[in-house]
Amino acid sequence: MSRRSAIFFTILIAILLPYYYLVDRPELRTKSIHTEQESLLDLKGGVDSITVTRGEEKIRFTKASDGVHYKVVEPQGKFIPQDLMAALADLLSDAKSVEIVSNDPKDFTQFGLDHPQGEIILQTGSKPQPINIFFGSENPTRTAIYARIDGSPKVFLLGKNLEYYQALMFQWVEGKQGKTA
Repeated sequence: MSRRSAIFFTILIAILLPYYYLVDRPELRTKSIHTEQESLLDLKGGVDSITVTRGEEKIRFTKASDGVHYKVVEPQGKFIPQDLMAALADLLSDAKSVEIVSNDPKDFTQFGLDHPQGEIILQTGSKPQPINIFFGSENPTRTAIYARIDGSPKVFLLGKNLEYYQALMFQWVEGKQGKTA
């Protein structure tokens, strides 16, 4: 290849690549920017209180007076490790973009959200109303759970680690994990 051909092709690529990215395929640019900036819950002030419900069972913990640690409020006298409560709170407050699988409330049944298997209620300092997250069935690959936020028609996928943390908390409360306080 001659020097002139190499320069010509370099200039051609320098012109066509931005054209392809910005003009010909704008959905690529929009999708990547949207995914990075979208926040699932927008909890700027952090989480003050979390209530986890599974059937008739309920666990509620709130931020302690030091503003760093959490304490179990319900059921009284039960113990859950600080790192487990903090991990659940961090997971929810740091939740970024999620995969939305439906925008139609008629689809709640097929995702197990017509009769949710569990619920998390979040209280924050930045929002006056609590945020209710309902959990349905597992996805077919068993890697995530279908969920929705109360008041929104969107059904999205949340990772199984959320379900895992909840299960561990109930084990601690029931005395099946570690020691009870």
